Order: sequence, then C-alpha cells, then structure tokens
Amino acid sequence: MSYVKNKTDIHQQVTDQIISLLDQVDLNNYQPPFASLAAKGLPVNPTTKNRYQGINILNLWFNQQAKQFNSNHWASFKQWKDKGANVKKGEKGTQIIFYKSLIKTEENSKGETETHKIPMLRLYTVFNANQVENFEPETTPADIQTDNVERISLVDEFCKGTGADIRHGGDEAYFSPMGDYIQMPETRLFLDSEQSTATENYYSTLLHELTHWTGAKHRLERDLAHNQKEREKYAFEELVAELGAAFLCAHHGIAQNHPPNHALYIKSWLKALKDDKTFIFKASAQAAKAVDYLDQLVMGETQP
Repeated sequence: MSYVKNKTDIHQQVTDQIISLLDQVDLNNYQPPFASLAAKGLPVNPTTKNRYQGINILNLWFNQQAKQFNSNHWASFKQWKDKGANVKKGEKGTQIIFYKSLIKTEENSKGETETHKIPMLRLYTVFNANQVENFEPETTPADIQTDNVERISLVDEFCKGTGADIRHGGDEAYFSPMGDYIQMPETRLFLDSEQSTATENYYSTLLHELTHWTGAKHRLERDLAHNQKEREKYAFEELVAELGAAFLCAHHGIAQNHPPNHALYIKSWLKALKDDKTFIFKASAQAAKAVDYLDQLVMGETQP
C-alpha cells in the first residue's frame, strides 16, 4: 500500500520547510498539545517571579510530567533556602540551561571593526516545589471535559496496521521501551492551539510516539536514551520523532498549518544540541527510515 508517489521529495520538502522556519519561530510561543501540561502553567521561579524561557519550558514541563509534580514552581537550592523552604533529603534536581550571546567587538588586520557573537551556555540545577518542605504547591486546575478531537479513520487504520500497542488513558504521552507500548492521553485533553486544532495536535502527538516506537531494540534499534544524563542522545531522538511525525502528517494530509509547531519543538531541542542545524539532516534520515519501516509493517512486508 503506497500512499505517497515520491516520499523522498516530501521528506526533503518538509525538512527544508522546518529549517526555513527555525529562525522565524519564537520558542516563547510554544503551546503544549494537551491539557496536562498547559493546565499547570508556564514554569516560574517563585523567588524572582520570572518565567523560565526557551528550552527550559519544555525541559521543566517534561520533568514535571514524568515525575508527576503538580506545581509549576522551580528554584535553585539556595533560592528555596532564601525563601524559607528546604529541599528534601535525597531529592535530585533538574538541570536547566542559561543561554545567551555575548557581543565582542575587535579590530581586524585591516583596521576594520568586526563584531562577533560568542555563545555562552551554563547549566543550573533547580528543584520543583513538590521536592521541598515548608512551601505550599499550587493545585492543578480541573480537567477539560469537552472532546474536540475528530477521529481520522485512515490514520487510525494506518496506526492499527503497524501492530503497535497503543493505549489511551491518563494525561501523559510517551513510548515505554520496557513495556513496548505507546501511552496516549485521553482525546478530551487535547487542545486547540494557535497553529493547529485539537485533532491535529492529537494525531501529531500519536505519530511522534509511533516514530519513537520504531526505535526499539528489536525494530530499528536506535540508541534511545531517555534520561537527562544522556542529553544529546535524548535530544537527537526527539528530533527524529518530531520529524517522523511531520513526515507522517504530510503523508496523511494532516495539519496544513502544523510546520510552525514542528519547528518550535525542534528548535527547542536544537538548543540542547547547541543550535547545530546539521543534526536536522541526520535526524531527517533516521525519521525517513522510520516512516519506511512503518509503511512496510502496514503493507505486511515485515513484522513488528
């Protein structure tokens, strides 16, 4: 079953489109696709009252989700102490990135003044309010009840045809390498965002996780690193999954307005990879391989 005449051209077209958008999209405009993240609000420092920016928003959101924290307050060990709270014994912090460009002006051999941007990257460790004592965390707002996701039968059949174990329930989206299954939030938790509908956000998230699923050891055997100690491997796999989702969305005609959302997500992980756009091309090749593998499963040419 071949539903795309020239997949290579579409993959290249989507990759080029995302690359062209990277310098245009603003990470501060990122909107999460489902309510469990959005409902908690942007990560904020309770001592400075400042919101965290860029890659740190996603990083803290994902850690908040993975560790089931119900507060969006994050601060350093010293900042919590200064606020009269103390980090509980044995708690492990989350690393965030402080990134900015320093402007250096110097005179070249011709006597001309040249300006250079020098990137400065530092890591800091912060702790969530749920990890400290003597601080009352905020509660999570009630779940959204209206279901705005419209099912797309062709995509549902495609996903079913891969043989992937896709489960629905709770408010998290992830692929479990240990259990070899995909967990999706309930459809009612998916939201309309500025760039896409709840339906588009649902299927984009599902196809993102389906791409992760292809990387399991007994499938394409990508090096899946899902922890902060292996940040580069983790970031690269996220690029692969998001490009895979973008390719599959294009194949199925989902979300004509979705490339900015893909670009926002990918740009956030490029920050973790020090803005090296060459990772896009490497990830694109792996994503294309993943999509071809899914095609073969649906057509019965290989086994999951």
